[in-house]
Amino acid sequence: MDLPLENFHLKLKIEGLEATDRFGKKLGSLLRPGSILLLEGEMGAGKTTLAKSICSALEINPEIVNSPTYTFAHLYPGKLNVSHVDLFRIERSEELDDFDREDLICDEGITLVEWPTFLENLLNHDPVLKLKFNIIETDCRSIMMISNHPFYRPLFEEGIFSGISSNCTVVETP
Repeated sequence: MDLPLENFHLKLKIEGLEATDRFGKKLGSLLRPGSILLLEGEMGAGKTTLAKSICSALEINPEIVNSPTYTFAHLYPGKLNVSHVDLFRIERSEELDDFDREDLICDEGITLVEWPTFLENLLNHDPVLKLKFNIIETDCRSIMMISNHPFYRPLFEEGIFSGISSNCTVVETP
């Protein structure tokens, strides 16, 4: 039986690397097996930086986390395994035909996908959390968290990201 779709969204303003790190660690600590995060934003928006912090929360050394631009995916073992996917070099959705699902998606762990445009349509029945990064200033970003799947409802509860940093504030809720 399909669960009814809901529309969740939350916009955060994050200033500086420390606030980004704290947000990523908090988010990582709340993720459950099967979580798929689509990280959207221009080059330099903070997608890989956030991925490092999420991995850190899952007991993965952030020093080994880097964007897998040329290998497409890295699997990091941790408290929950993390598949870190970077599809920057994919120019057509047909290029994904060479991959099996398990090459990219970690169903028993967490999947982080940078540049997810061509993969997104293949994930219609999966619990997906989209994070849209927007550069406001040099050290300031907004991140819009969006999902229509009840799997992520706990991430949108009031106050869930309060108090992690004075430089991380909720600026918009439904």
